[in-house]
Amino acid sequence: MPDTPAQTLPADQPSPASEADETMPAAREVFLYFLLLGFINVGGPVAQITMMFNQMVERRHWMSNDRFVKIMAFTHMLPGPEALQLAIYVGYLKRRILGGILAGLTFIIPGAAVMVLLSWLYVTYGSLPQVNNALYILKPAVLGIIAAGIIKLGRAAIQNWVLAGLLVGAIIAMRFGGIDFLLVLLAAGLLNMLITEDLPRMRTVSAVVPLAGVGLSGIAALAAPQWLQMAWVFLKTGLFSFGGAYASLAFLQRDAVERYHWLTAGQLLDGVALSVATPGPFMLFTTFAGYLAGGLFGAVLATCFVFLPSFVLVLIGAPYIEQVRHNRRIQGFLAGASAAVVGVILVVSLPLIPEAFVDLFSIAIGVIAFLVIVLVKVDVALVAVGAIAGGIAYATVRALAGGS
Repeated sequence: MPDTPAQTLPADQPSPASEADETMPAAREVFLYFLLLGFINVGGPVAQITMMFNQMVERRHWMSNDRFVKIMAFTHMLPGPEALQLAIYVGYLKRRILGGILAGLTFIIPGAAVMVLLSWLYVTYGSLPQVNNALYILKPAVLGIIAAGIIKLGRAAIQNWVLAGLLVGAIIAMRFGGIDFLLVLLAAGLLNMLITEDLPRMRTVSAVVPLAGVGLSGIAALAAPQWLQMAWVFLKTGLFSFGGAYASLAFLQRDAVERYHWLTAGQLLDGVALSVATPGPFMLFTTFAGYLAGGLFGAVLATCFVFLPSFVLVLIGAPYIEQVRHNRRIQGFLAGASAAVVGVILVVSLPLIPEAFVDLFSIAIGVIAFLVIVLVKVDVALVAVGAIAGGIAYATVRALAGGS
C-alpha cells in the first residue's frame, strides 16, 4: 500500500493518450529509463509517481492515462512501495516475469548502493560532531514528516466508524495490551472482512485467526540464528507493510530495536533521515538497519527480503488485476488492516520522540515540518530537501564557529 492516499493519483486528468496510442518501446529503453530513475528518484512516492506519469503517459505514451490509473489502483492495495511496484508492473508488460524483475532491480539497486555507502560512512564517522549537528536538524524534521504521513494515512484509511473503531482498538491492543502488532493487523483485517461480508462466517474465520498466529509464531521460532531472524523480520516487514514506508518503520521499531536490539531508536531515526536524502524507495532505511545489524551481508539480506514481497505480489497478481480490485473480501481485509496500521504506526513512533525532540528548537523544527506539509500543502520532497540543506548549513556554521 502506498505512502499517500489514492486521491493523489492523476485519475481526474484528461487522458493524454488512448489505449490505441500506447506504444511500448524496446526493452532496452524501458530498463535504461528505470535505471536512470533509480539514480534521480529522490523525494518519496508522490514525486516518483509524478515523474513516472510524466514520462510514461504524457511524454512517451507508453500507456494511457486510464491504464496508468488502473495499475496504480492495483498497487494501492499491496503492501510495500507503490512506485517500485509500478516499475515492476511496467517491466512485466514488456518482458513478462524477467522484465518485471529487471525493471524492479534497476529501480532499487542505485539507491540501495548509495544507502550502503551512507551506512558505512555513518558507522565509521557517525560520532563526529559535524554528523551529529546535521542529524540534529534532520531528525526532528523527519519526525514531523512521519506525523504528517500518519495524518494522511488516517484520512485515506478511516472511511467509516467501523474502521475508526479498528484504529482505536489497534492502539489499545498494542499500547496497553502488549499484543504483537502483526496479530493486530491480521485480526483487524479479518474482522472488517466479516463485517463487510457476512457475520455468520465468524465461526470459520475465528478458527483461522489462532492458526495464523500459531503459524507465524512457529516461523519466528525457527529463526534462531541471527541471519534467519533478519530474513524473517525483513520479509515480514515487506509483506505486511500496509501503509508503505511508515508501516515498515513500525515493524523495525518493534523487532530490530525493541526485540533484537540490532540498533537503537535513535539510530533507526538516523536511518530514516538518511533515506530522505537517498534515491529509490523510502523503505531503503531497512538497508541501513540491515547494515547495522550484520554489515554488508546484513544490508544485502535486508534489501532482498524487504522488497521480495513486492516482486512476488505484483508478478503473481498482474494477470488478475481486475478480479483482485473487485473482490469484496480482499478489499474488506485490506481496509481493516490499513486502518489498524495507522494506530500501529502511531504507537511505535512514540519511542522516537525523545530521540528527535531534545530541546525547544528541535521541537520547533518538527512542528514546522509537520505544519507546512499538512496545512500549507508543501510537497514532502521539498520539506526533505530543505531539512537536508538546513542540517548541512547548521553543521557548517557550528564547525566554522568551533562548536561541537
